[in-house]
Amino acid sequence: MSSDTFSKAAIRKKIRLRLKQLNRLEIAEASLDILSQLNFPDGSRVAIFAGLSCEPQLLEVIVSQPNVKWHLPKVSGPGEMNFLRFEKIEELSLGAFKILEPDHGVKATHLDFMICPGVAFTREGHRLGQGGGFYDRAIPRFPKTKIIGVGFECQVVDQLPIDKHDCPMDQIIMASMGT
Repeated sequence: MSSDTFSKAAIRKKIRLRLKQLNRLEIAEASLDILSQLNFPDGSRVAIFAGLSCEPQLLEVIVSQPNVKWHLPKVSGPGEMNFLRFEKIEELSLGAFKILEPDHGVKATHLDFMICPGVAFTREGHRLGQGGGFYDRAIPRFPKTKIIGVGFECQVVDQLPIDKHDCPMDQIIMASMGT
């Protein structure tokens, strides 16, 4: 693979094209597959995300697992985010990047699990994000947290260019697209 086709920008472009080809039904079915694999002990502190339209849609997990302490990212500055506690989807509004985030809430100082979106993943747990570094800056603040990357099979690649600041996932969950 040439260095041009192996650059982070080239991989993002290729995978984003794949994601744009997914229809709402495929995304919904694959999201249900991921949701069925996300089961957390009561009382766990879990950070999830409100996905872009081409990412897994996971917010309904808060209804099916009401005894978990849910947190969502809220952008606090360039490349910076905090995870705020929330209980109901109705407490969310469009924030940075037109993604749902809590208007207010207690900032997490400890998380048991963090569910991470990404543009691309390897089976070994490497992740390529959107390019803003939000998760790669946030993850080190939670050193004892189990980091779970989630996405669709079309996002899996054999290898990714890895920089020293790129944080690996402890586990990945990839939903098949039924093809």
